[in-house]
Amino acid sequence: MKAIPAIPKWLLLMCGLLFGAYQFFHPVQPIAAYLTLPHRVYLADNYWAFSDAIFRPQDVAWAESVLMPLLAKVLGASSDRLAFQFLNVILTVFITPVFCLALTKRVQNTRTVFIGLVIFVCTFKYLNDYVLGAPDPLTMIFILLAAASQGRLLAIYVCLAGLTHFSLTAFAIVAMAPLQILAESDSDGKRRQLKYMLLGLVASKVLLLGWYWTFDYQLFSRWDFIKEKGFGHFWALFFENPKYFFYTPGRWFGVLGVLGLLYITVMRRYSVALGYCFALCVAYSAMFITLDGLRIFSVVIIGAYFNFLCLVLNCSFKNKHESGCLPR
Repeated sequence: MKAIPAIPKWLLLMCGLLFGAYQFFHPVQPIAAYLTLPHRVYLADNYWAFSDAIFRPQDVAWAESVLMPLLAKVLGASSDRLAFQFLNVILTVFITPVFCLALTKRVQNTRTVFIGLVIFVCTFKYLNDYVLGAPDPLTMIFILLAAASQGRLLAIYVCLAGLTHFSLTAFAIVAMAPLQILAESDSDGKRRQLKYMLLGLVASKVLLLGWYWTFDYQLFSRWDFIKEKGFGHFWALFFENPKYFFYTPGRWFGVLGVLGLLYITVMRRYSVALGYCFALCVAYSAMFITLDGLRIFSVVIIGAYFNFLCLVLNCSFKNKHESGCLPR
């Protein structure tokens, strides 16, 4: 029987780009009108103003997120809010092709890559329920690239993600670390992955502190916000609608997660199941101590979700010449 030809990588990336654009723009509207809808402007004003004043002293909490506003400043997108939002559009649409590119590095079968891409598009709610203005898309792009990398390149991507949004990157790295480590077959590889993830986080923090000192930033941090509010404040918000809290990532994300966990449990790969459950706990914890719902959950979970999909896909669609696919 004639073998089915592999799908060219360029075609996979083009599919990723088209899927990302469809998720973002559906239903189609004039771009200027679309970007000025109230729920699309939610955070744009804050980050746009910060981008324009990035080289001056700051005390606002969102000034911890330096890289994306700096990119906007360098590109001239800080001159106008619509230009700033358009930069966000580009970054958000590129999440999907970057996810596809990362899959090609971890999943050898191109048809399986396409299946993983479709699963991601259908289950990752952020792709069509985003908030423009925040550095979330750039943070997710770097976390995805980190999840598909090893060694120094892993550290560089983690560092760039930390410069984009340090606190969310720290949560995301903690969430994805168990599955990232489990993907390595030998103990030396596991130690290297952990070492370079930590190195990237430390490097980003050092660089941020240097930036704060250079430009006289005196920030009211997220931890200051949590201490000021107290955990009682977050418990009160949780008990207002606990069902909505757990339902935040969406129905299909939950369905896929349950099916995936059942499958790998039946396959007796308990460490993978525990690793993904741990990642979900970290993502829900991050969302609990913030007020931003889906965008927080999405940034924190995306690296672990990518690793989980890769492990399950490699096991489910492995080639006949491949042996084991998941660690026990």
